[in-house]
Amino acid sequence: MSRRLSRRLSAIAPSPTLAIKAEAERLRASGVDVVDFGPGEPDLPSPEAVKRAGIEAIENDFTHYTVAAGIPELRQAIAAHYSGRAGVPVDAREVIVGAGGKSVLFLVMLALLDPGDEVVIPAPYWVSFPEQVRLAGARPVPAALDPGDGFTIRAELLERVLTPATRMLLLNSPANPSGAVLPPGEARKIVELAVERDLWVVSDETYESFVYEQEGAASLLAHRPELGDRLVFVSAFSKSWAMTGWRIGYAIAAPEVISAVVTLQSHDTTHASSVSQKAALAALSGSAASEPARTREIYRRRRDRLVAGLRAIPGVSCPVPRGAFYVFPDVRELARRRGFATTKELCEALIREQAVATVPGEAFGVPGHIRLSYACSTEAIDEGLARLRAFAGA
Repeated sequence: MSRRLSRRLSAIAPSPTLAIKAEAERLRASGVDVVDFGPGEPDLPSPEAVKRAGIEAIENDFTHYTVAAGIPELRQAIAAHYSGRAGVPVDAREVIVGAGGKSVLFLVMLALLDPGDEVVIPAPYWVSFPEQVRLAGARPVPAALDPGDGFTIRAELLERVLTPATRMLLLNSPANPSGAVLPPGEARKIVELAVERDLWVVSDETYESFVYEQEGAASLLAHRPELGDRLVFVSAFSKSWAMTGWRIGYAIAAPEVISAVVTLQSHDTTHASSVSQKAALAALSGSAASEPARTREIYRRRRDRLVAGLRAIPGVSCPVPRGAFYVFPDVRELARRRGFATTKELCEALIREQAVATVPGEAFGVPGHIRLSYACSTEAIDEGLARLRAFAGA
């Protein structure tokens, strides 16, 4: 038999958002001035206390293996943080620290899913959700959300696509790419649905620090008492503390689930970087603890600036996102005016003609929209808007 790549690769595609980032970097390297609305990455630096803790870890030779689940003091700090934040008790034994939220999510998929299982994913969705489900041998089932409702997750829309094969609800709030947040009433209905159908609920709340109107936003972690061991809560330090490159994420779940994920991690990355774990510990205490609140107000101002600018462009309809740091405007009319059949074609023309990088809605399961990140400077937002107006002929 001749050598070949694994068949599983035929079921997935490279990350579209990382592909956009690579194209933007290629253009920059050739001397093009790119306005990059593409990456989901804070432009702000990691907090000074975090950087100092990482440097001290290196200087103190904390550069060897740790236990697979994460250093005990970090797991304890995460447990204490959420016990206070969510108002429900979390024990350190119910926490695993991994090499980024993406890695933790993938290990959770491997731990909980079997071939033939179905996973309901609200659409629009983060680009890696369906691919991770497929890599675990299961089948992603999109649940289309209503753009007129701000792409809000509704229990009734999830229930419509449930089948006897459904094993998991894979949710994200605040949502990438839409910025929608989960309303408390819907959270309760989802809890009831999950209990009734005995489903796993995996709640990715990586953008939890960036909710701009706290009223009307729910975290499923607060529903642990009702969901019991069905809930797996996932988050990361990447967005809240601008620590994307440090690669530190974590999950909170029942000890049995955590043990399974730790076993998988022990054969994969072994553990998160020892240096990064010390840096993450510093993020949860002292001066760095207030960094997410400070960052949220910066993003709020940028959000308002970008939304106002987009609403002034003919052919663009842009709702105000309530969370995360993305806008997800409807650009179907702009595409029609410019003669593009798809938003993928529109985004390709936009970077080619105006050197503005965006991500087409096709990547998130919802054509007709594009995602723009406002985790960039005010100057970049203003320049990007000027180029978008030129692109639209405004």
